[in-house]
Amino acid sequence: MDSNAQLNTAVFLPNGMGIIGGGLRFETARILLSTDMGKSWQWKQMPGNTIGFFGSCIAPDHTLYLSGMYMKVCSSKDGMDNFNYKGLSDREEFISAISFGDNKTGIGVSTLGTDSGAVIRFDDQLNQISFQRFKHALWDVKMFSAQTGIAVGSGAVIKTEDGGQTWLRQSVIGDNFNSISALDSNHIYVSGLSGYIIKTSDGGKNWKRLRNGGDITLPDYQLWDLLFIDEQHGYAVGEKGLVIFTDDGGEHWSEFDRFTSNHLRFIALCPDGKLITGGENGTLFRLGR
Repeated sequence: MDSNAQLNTAVFLPNGMGIIGGGLRFETARILLSTDMGKSWQWKQMPGNTIGFFGSCIAPDHTLYLSGMYMKVCSSKDGMDNFNYKGLSDREEFISAISFGDNKTGIGVSTLGTDSGAVIRFDDQLNQISFQRFKHALWDVKMFSAQTGIAVGSGAVIKTEDGGQTWLRQSVIGDNFNSISALDSNHIYVSGLSGYIIKTSDGGKNWKRLRNGGDITLPDYQLWDLLFIDEQHGYAVGEKGLVIFTDDGGEHWSEFDRFTSNHLRFIALCPDGKLITGGENGTLFRLGR
């Protein structure tokens, strides 16, 4: 991989095609494409006006969306052969994550320092519908339907039941939460930069702490991304090549032998059951589960 690239986010289309979005905040976006379920990857040349991508999602109609700096969002219906690239506003912050609960309305979350974030609602033509400011950063969002979803950020987990128009704070504290992994609208897992991992099995009514990032008896992990395959098997990645896993629903976590010293920014499930993880300095690996 390009040693100067930072890889930030990965998704797979239903046909097995993979897309990795990357780049730094103020540099030209980087895109990697795979047509063989993540076994091999090729660079796609992006125009100079595109800025680094940090968030990605696939809408129910299989449209690909990528988000990044300066509130820019990219959409493509054909695996990036053709795409629409547009700014949702002129604000100088970046959309760290996006999600579509239906085909018409997307939800993006942004951060402007640790004490300011926003939820942006936009349509499938990349036109802003609404912008709502919060007094904490927001790092990830997952919509389960047109109405219901959650978002996470600095010391906060918030939930919407009206399509992102209003958000209610959940009874969860403890970390700068930055990643969501959901099996469905009830079984949701959240991790944080300081190593916390929490879950709900009832859509957010109750939350259980699976890992206490502030526990001095546990290894001090900085986590960047979280992935649960099912209720028993989960993975998280982070600083200096960290990969941890659980096979008992998160009650205990073990560490992979480190195979890189680079920070890992994402982990995703390939259609053939393998895992893919990547991050800084063009780091990209396929892992057996």
